[in-house]
Amino acid sequence: MKKWKKRVIWIVVILVVIAGGFFYFTSKKTKTTYTTEEAKRIDVKQTVSVTGTINPDTMINLGFKVSGIVKEMNVDVGDTVKKGQRLAKVDPSTLLAELEASNQDIEYYDETYDFMKDNKDTYEKEQREAQKALVRKAEALNRAARIKVGETYIYAPISGTIIKRNSDPGEIAIYNSTILTVAEGEMEIEADVPESDIIKVSLGQKADISFDAFPVDAIFEAEIIKIEPASTIIQEVVYYKVKLKLDNIDEKVKTGMSCDVDIKTAERKDVVAIPLRAVKTEGDKKYVEILKDEKNNITEKVYVATGLEGDDGIVEIKSGLNGGEKVITLTSEK
Repeated sequence: MKKWKKRVIWIVVILVVIAGGFFYFTSKKTKTTYTTEEAKRIDVKQTVSVTGTINPDTMINLGFKVSGIVKEMNVDVGDTVKKGQRLAKVDPSTLLAELEASNQDIEYYDETYDFMKDNKDTYEKEQREAQKALVRKAEALNRAARIKVGETYIYAPISGTIIKRNSDPGEIAIYNSTILTVAEGEMEIEADVPESDIIKVSLGQKADISFDAFPVDAIFEAEIIKIEPASTIIQEVVYYKVKLKLDNIDEKVKTGMSCDVDIKTAERKDVVAIPLRAVKTEGDKKYVEILKDEKNNITEKVYVATGLEGDDGIVEIKSGLNGGEKVITLTSEK
């Protein structure tokens, strides 16, 4: 009987402890805190930022088709040249010697062939044909030697300006290496825009240009004048080449300078805008939560229509907010 009473007492104690714990935890209130941003009327700007380089519209690298010692260098950087003008020459001595030897071969083979034709009884037809083939081979080698002699010169392929010179008289020029660079046309900026952004870019759009060599506050304006339709693959990423023309070019801007290009793809002036992270979706609708009463943590769901997604994670609100509302960007509970 005593054991039974003790068991009942323990059961009652346990039930009391459980009930007390349940009451404690259920009665403890959870505090909700909100992080907010004010809906403001601002200018929402959307830009595509890429890097580029500035070069003349047309730029041609020139080199010798033969190796040799540079004998003439008739131009320097900054010189204006005309199409067809002789710019440089390598020493043709060795090639001229080969050409002279080729001329002598032709003369010898030709005289031998004439002698064999005059003495048909002595030489078979096959022998005469073989000699004729030698004459033709010598003539072909002679033409090749003449071409090589002609390749000891560099002529200007276009009228323009010399912007690069990589050799001086007396130095050895290597076959097909760039000796001179001639350019014509206005300076243009070329940039690669990734395919994810190219749909935002169109002809006539303006851009802010900042050159690495200039102070940070030196900003130039440019306009998109060309978008190449063909893609370029760079490290397995698809890009499209875009060309821009500076509105005003500074004489300190040099060929090959690198720059940052901020293309102004869209802008909405004096519109209500909030952080994009505050916008939520409900089916095909969008809404935000605003903090109506900060003291009592009273919130309200407001359906909105969004517009332009701008830089720095800002989005235009076309309807639903008037400005001044405190939109909730983060909810946390303690």
